[in-house]
Amino acid sequence: MIPGPSQPDPEVLKALAEPVLPHYGVHWKSVYDDTTSKLRAVFGTKNEVVLMPVPGQVAVETSVVNLVGRGGTGFVCVNGVFSGMIPKMIKAVGGNAVAIRSKLGSGPTAEDVAAVLDESGRDVAGKALFLVHTETSTGAATSPAEIFKVCRKRGVLTVLDAISTFGGMEVKMDEWGADYVIGYASKAVGGIFGAQPVSIGKASWEAAKKNKPRIHSLFLDLNTWRQAIEEDSSWGHPYPSSMPTSVIVALRKAVDLALKEGLQNRYKRHAKAASQLREGLIEMGLPVFTDEGFLSNTVSVARVQPAWSASLRRRVLEKHDIMIADGLEALSGKIIRIGHMGTSATSQAISATLDALSESLAKVRS
Repeated sequence: MIPGPSQPDPEVLKALAEPVLPHYGVHWKSVYDDTTSKLRAVFGTKNEVVLMPVPGQVAVETSVVNLVGRGGTGFVCVNGVFSGMIPKMIKAVGGNAVAIRSKLGSGPTAEDVAAVLDESGRDVAGKALFLVHTETSTGAATSPAEIFKVCRKRGVLTVLDAISTFGGMEVKMDEWGADYVIGYASKAVGGIFGAQPVSIGKASWEAAKKNKPRIHSLFLDLNTWRQAIEEDSSWGHPYPSSMPTSVIVALRKAVDLALKEGLQNRYKRHAKAASQLREGLIEMGLPVFTDEGFLSNTVSVARVQPAWSASLRRRVLEKHDIMIADGLEALSGKIIRIGHMGTSATSQAISATLDALSESLAKVRS
C-alpha cells in the first residue's frame, strides 16, 4: 500500500512470463504500435506516445534537457520532494530555474503562475513550465487546466508529470493543452517498471529541434528519438536504444485491463478508495495532512506522532504484511503515505489497511 509500485494483476504477470520478443521486427512492431495506440486513451490525447526504457525521473529530465537546455530558463511549480527535483535537473543541464513555491500539502494556483510569468517580462514565450499532477511526498494533487490556460496565453510550453496519477486519475492532455506528459507503468495503471510512457506534442518536438545546440545529451535528445522514429519505424525500431519487450507486453495487458474496466469507472474506483481511506484515518485520530482542495485519488497522507511513527509502520508490516510509506525529507517521521493505485484501490485493500492501522495504533500508543 505504498505510493508505487503497485501489485500487478495476475494477468499482467502472466503476460510478463511469455517468451521474450526481440525489440524489432514485424511482429514486435505490431505489439509496440498497439501498446502506444492504446496508451493515447489514458493520456487523453491524439499526440504521439513513445516508450522510454528509463525511470520516471529520467523521462522528466528528458523534458528538461530538450525544453530548457544549457542557458535556458524553466519555470517549476514546487510543492514537495519530487517537484523539487526539477530545479535541480535544470541546474544540472546548465539552465536557470524559476521556482513557483507552494506550502507542503497544497499546490499552485493559476494566479500564482500568472504572477510569476508576468514578473519575468515579455520573453517567456517558448520557455517551459513544469507541474507535478500529484506530489506523492505530500498527497497534493493540482488541477492543470487553468494553470496551463495561463501558460498558453503567454506562449509558454507545459510539462505535466503525471507519474503518480496516470491510470488512476483523469489526464486530459489535449483538452488541457499540455505539450509533454509523463505517465508511468507500475503505479495506478498496473504494469511493470521499466518502460516509461511519454506523450509528446508537436510544440515539444519543434522546441527540441530549435534547442538542438543547447542539448548536451545523445539518448535524452528528442532529436535522436525523432530520427529513429522517422528512419526505423518501418521495421519496428522507432527508438534509439534497445527495449524491455517483456515489460512492454505486460504494460499492454495492463492497459487492456484498464480499458476493459472503463477509464471513467477506474477513476471513480480510485476516488472511492481514497475517500474510504481518509474517512477511516480521521476516525482513528490520524488527521489528513493534505489541504482539502488538493486531495489526490491515488495517494493519501496523514499526520502521525514522531514518537511512534517508525513503530507503527514496522508493526503494520511485520504483523499484517502491509507496507505503508514514511514521509520524506522534512516530513520524515511526521506523516504516513498510503497509496491506493491499481489493484490496491479497492474496498477490500483499504479495509485491510485500516484494520491493520487500527490494531497497530492501539499497540504503539499504549
